[in-house]
Amino acid sequence: MKAIFFIESPLQLLNAYEAKSFFEVQEYIYYIRFSGLVNNDKQLLNLIKVLDLKNIERITINTTSRSIKDYITLLYYKYIYKVPSSFDKVFIGNFDSGFFNLIIKKINKSKIILLDDGAKSIDIQKNFSEENYYNLFTMYNLKIFSQQKVFKNSYNQLQKNLKNITRNKNKILFLGLKLSEIGIVTEEYYLQQIQKIVNNYGEKELIYISHRGENRNKIDKIIAIQNIKVLELDYPVELYGLYNEEIPYKVASFYSTALYTMKNIYNIEAESFMFDFSHSKYKTTIANVYSYYEKYFEVIDLND
Repeated sequence: MKAIFFIESPLQLLNAYEAKSFFEVQEYIYYIRFSGLVNNDKQLLNLIKVLDLKNIERITINTTSRSIKDYITLLYYKYIYKVPSSFDKVFIGNFDSGFFNLIIKKINKSKIILLDDGAKSIDIQKNFSEENYYNLFTMYNLKIFSQQKVFKNSYNQLQKNLKNITRNKNKILFLGLKLSEIGIVTEEYYLQQIQKIVNNYGEKELIYISHRGENRNKIDKIIAIQNIKVLELDYPVELYGLYNEEIPYKVASFYSTALYTMKNIYNIEAESFMFDFSHSKYKTTIANVYSYYEKYFEVIDLND
């Protein structure tokens, strides 16, 4: 099979790596969009190195301060670029990306397979129908439409690279989210919830993995919380076992995608903490994720 992958985040790239193996792709190109967001781009570069990825085509479009070069690049992919007809499949990392939508419109729908871009896959599938859908390569167990093809991503390729890993019963991995940065909650509320979660686990050490989109000021305040250790990774948390011989016995978060990936990749316990998202414009999407997670691990509401 010949395939092209369009990617713009570390998780998308990891999923593309798995898809290449799953579909036994022989000829391929990874088109990777670098956004100018430092932590995102740094993780992409490290992932390319650690997975020893080849055939990389870089697309640079700065999302914070677009230059004339950025606009020329956009115009090229909108009006000139065409996916060669010789490629059998085109894997798209972010269905909601305005940039990728320029490309999707040019491709025969039967050639497209969507990769997971976080838990939003759950919400995207809910908005598809028998008449309007795309085929998926996903980690999630989703309700499938009659003609839709859904392929299961079990992260087998990554697991092949893992050595024997011990689990520490006194440590918990907590996955941070940029909830206050994108306006879902206030920073004050977020920090209050983190303190409640630390209290919930008592004497166990909480290892807080900061999200690449969290701001410095908030991270510094989390560092000051007693009985919590903050790690700022320069690789996706799913690769934790490649860099560490020991892993906490449990992973926790609010509704991070990595709750699901870490549970399945490392066979560890997972817990999800509920928070008040009733005033968020994303409340339907968040509710869909929590509804799905309740089927697979405990969802805890500390505000009850």
